[in-house]
Amino acid sequence: MIKAKPGDFVVEERTDLPLEPGGRYAVYRLHKSGWNTSDLVGHLARRFGFPPGRIAYGGKKDKHGLTSQFITIEDAADRSFEGKDFRLEAAGRMNRPMGPDLIRANDFTLTLRDLAGVASLEPAVERVRTEGFPNWFDDQRFRSYDPERGFFAEKILRRHWNGALQVYLTSVTPGLAGRERTRRLELFRVWRDWKACRSMAEGPFEREVFDILRKELAAFGEALHRIPEEETAMQYAVFQAHLWNETLRKIFRSRGLPVVEIAGREGPYLFWRELGKADRAALHALRIPTAAAKMEFPDPEAEAPFAAVLADKGLARSDFRTRELRRVRFQSFLRTAAVVPEGFTVLESGADELHPGREKIIFRFSLPRGSYATMLIKMITLPGIPPRRETAG
Repeated sequence: MIKAKPGDFVVEERTDLPLEPGGRYAVYRLHKSGWNTSDLVGHLARRFGFPPGRIAYGGKKDKHGLTSQFITIEDAADRSFEGKDFRLEAAGRMNRPMGPDLIRANDFTLTLRDLAGVASLEPAVERVRTEGFPNWFDDQRFRSYDPERGFFAEKILRRHWNGALQVYLTSVTPGLAGRERTRRLELFRVWRDWKACRSMAEGPFEREVFDILRKELAAFGEALHRIPEEETAMQYAVFQAHLWNETLRKIFRSRGLPVVEIAGREGPYLFWRELGKADRAALHALRIPTAAAKMEFPDPEAEAPFAAVLADKGLARSDFRTRELRRVRFQSFLRTAAVVPEGFTVLESGADELHPGREKIIFRFSLPRGSYATMLIKMITLPGIPPRRETAG
């Protein structure tokens, strides 16, 4: 069990910030708990009375934990203050907004609880320390994905504008419950009855979209343009992550690795039981690009599996040239297939004060930007991991 309490999941962002006195952007360290980053940014923008676009950050930090990250605000005033479950501390100024390229790593201190015994984890702990773990995009990336509706971005690539808008407005996502879940299911049921949809609309965005469709029944493209650019980019990133994961799955299977499967929201996560020297060297060197019209494949092993993933879906790389929706484009970047945590240390182990008769273990480590600590935890807690031994394969 992780995240039994906020202090069980501590994340601190490490950055290279080009600080300059008198810079256009004020830099703050944001400490928070119980907030995800995008929701808190929206809250801050409303409090300060300006558009959310004037606040920039490099990465989204989990709401279930104690997290620290840097943000910038395009503003001359000092906005340092403390609110409910968050604190803004001034850290200087710079002449550019915060972005993911400025993040060097994330430092984690995690507590695993409710364990039958810590000793049983030792083989997996040693494997993670030396072999690392597969660098999957974890379920957090797919929170906006509804398996019944499909991927927003895939609809866009197929030029299925109506389907994309329907996915965006009616998806039932994890944690959605009660009235909002019921409302979205009803929207899906009456879809294309724009008068009925308009009567259920909430907020100015939905009302505007359904007003457009009531006036012009096929104006789905115009309606899609009303979606905020940041949210469209997030939806694109979700589908890119899925395609990346599918590519790595094909690579694992083509190599014939002995694996353990764990169910995931968009597909199974595969973890090796044993990894020989050759496979370890290859996977840690392998870089897989995220999908876009323009991509680089520095490692040929990734190109054929990626092409097979697209073929399975009836897509081509040229489909990623979304001319009709030019405001947001698919941008490709390279991501390593496997990652070894830096400075992986067991800080403490023993009795779990929250679960009498059970044990806990506390780890400290660092991961590159974009890698998921939850994947490391999945690897450590896999059943039946054998003691590490060197093999050639």
